[in-house]
Amino acid sequence: MDRREALVVGLRAARRDPLTWIVIAVAAIHAVGIGWGLPASDGWDNDGVAPRDFLAGLVETFSPGRYFTYPPVHLVLLGVLTSPVTVVALAKAPSLAPADVIGEVLKVPYMTAIAWIARLVSLAMSLGIVVAMARIAECVVPAERRARAGWMAAVACGVNASLTYYAHTTNLDVPYLFWASLGLLSLVRAVAWREPRRFRRLAVMTALAVGTKDQAYALLLLGVPATLAAWFALDAWARGHVRAIAKELGVALAIGAVLLVFVDAVPFNPTGFRARLGFLVGSASQDFAHYSNDWQGRVLVIKDSFLHFDRYYPVPLAAVALLGLVFAVRGPAPSPPGAEAWGGEAWGGERRAAALAPLFAMISFTLAFNCVARRTEHRFLLPQMTLAAVYIGIAAERLAFSPASRAVRIAWQAALSVLFAWGVFASLDVDANLVLDPRYDAERWLDDHVAPGDAVEVHGLNVYLPRFPAGARVVRVGPEPVAKRNPMPGIIEEKVDRFGAIEGRRPRWIVVSQGWVWRYLLDPHATEAHGRVLPPTQIASGSDPDGTWFFQGLVHGERGYRLAHASTWTSTLWPQLDIHASLSREIWIYERVP
Repeated sequence: MDRREALVVGLRAARRDPLTWIVIAVAAIHAVGIGWGLPASDGWDNDGVAPRDFLAGLVETFSPGRYFTYPPVHLVLLGVLTSPVTVVALAKAPSLAPADVIGEVLKVPYMTAIAWIARLVSLAMSLGIVVAMARIAECVVPAERRARAGWMAAVACGVNASLTYYAHTTNLDVPYLFWASLGLLSLVRAVAWREPRRFRRLAVMTALAVGTKDQAYALLLLGVPATLAAWFALDAWARGHVRAIAKELGVALAIGAVLLVFVDAVPFNPTGFRARLGFLVGSASQDFAHYSNDWQGRVLVIKDSFLHFDRYYPVPLAAVALLGLVFAVRGPAPSPPGAEAWGGEAWGGERRAAALAPLFAMISFTLAFNCVARRTEHRFLLPQMTLAAVYIGIAAERLAFSPASRAVRIAWQAALSVLFAWGVFASLDVDANLVLDPRYDAERWLDDHVAPGDAVEVHGLNVYLPRFPAGARVVRVGPEPVAKRNPMPGIIEEKVDRFGAIEGRRPRWIVVSQGWVWRYLLDPHATEAHGRVLPPTQIASGSDPDGTWFFQGLVHGERGYRLAHASTWTSTLWPQLDIHASLSREIWIYERVP
């Protein structure tokens, strides 16, 4: 059989595989709304690295003594993939002076093309995660059930609402989880198939995951040792091959350590690397903690990690996931009288140990990251909830194809269909929140009401702002130095001033984003006791006398301005969501009172 014939055979097999169609369906869900906020010079995905930050991040990473917030693996990948756009911008720049290059590359066509490429990479990696969850589920069930368990795990992962959101963005949460998922798959296969040489692939994928986003370490830091301990405890073969396994583990550790040093750019900028680590364990994490730094706070972290399940899946699927864990560890179900055996293969301790690997990774991330950083936002529970899809798939397959009576199977199939349909609606709700973003309404209103030359005052980061009509005189005001602001074409003036000095500026319009201004509207003393705290950054903003005086007065109709228009969530079909302070945030437009 030549390559062409092999390709045809492979395509035909893929067409008959339910997993292929599930991945296509998930791709469609993850593609709707992917042009959110585009075309533009900057994106609306909060904390995203594209279209702008990854190029600047590469410069920072490789400049001695300096550092970027994130490691460089994904930055390099995006740099390579978007290099044709960058080359065109460099060719059209008036000169290679930094100011000329920046001025050219920030133009809307270049930035939009870069944002599209980066978001499509996230989409592709999200599909890779879905497939990885399917393959993990296949490894820990008998042969007869593998395909069904795999595609059901893929369905579960595909209806993860938070994964749907991050698949649309340039945040690093999907990329690092992609590499980590491939690493976990290698670990599961190494144990389930008794092939310790696969630890080498685990090491490579782990290095790429940590080199994409540091917090990936937490998935495998405790997860790998716990899985190995379970393997030795449950499988006599592992105990009889300790030396061979130890040898492969040693080789894998060496490969992973060397690779991580290089993908994290340590040899090229050791002082910057040390400074970045200090930043990560210091202000980057502790200034944003939502729980107290004691056992009470950490107990709440663990509690909330369970209670936030509904951000990702329909709540009843939590019981399905727990049932799937039980099924996976116990092995095949006993056959009813007169029925053929499930699987027809030996079910050894290696499969049970492999089935525990996702659970150990979930526990590892919770203890080594969530309890350390003391955060439980959507992206910080995404790894655990994504891995839950493995157990959901295992239980769904067992229930839907139970050897019990036909009536019982039909009942379970109907119930699971309802739950998965509920999950599809939740994921489509994410798409709706992207497509119906209130900023679109604000842009239309501004186009209709702002006259050429009108002064429009704005505040805060680009990511929170709508796009502005041509001809308006847009001024961004704030106390921070202009050099610390991200330039945005369309904002023709950057002004350093107190928010409250509005009488000296007297713009006709003030545009305020709820996604940014909330920090000045909160009560910094309204913290819950018993383990919950306001992050120091929020306390600082809520205690700022100038910002709180101005914005709290503004939203109450004071400071010489009235609310002219509020762009709000208006859909009666799709529920309003708030993920990463990005979705469906209101825009308030104030006009100066004559």
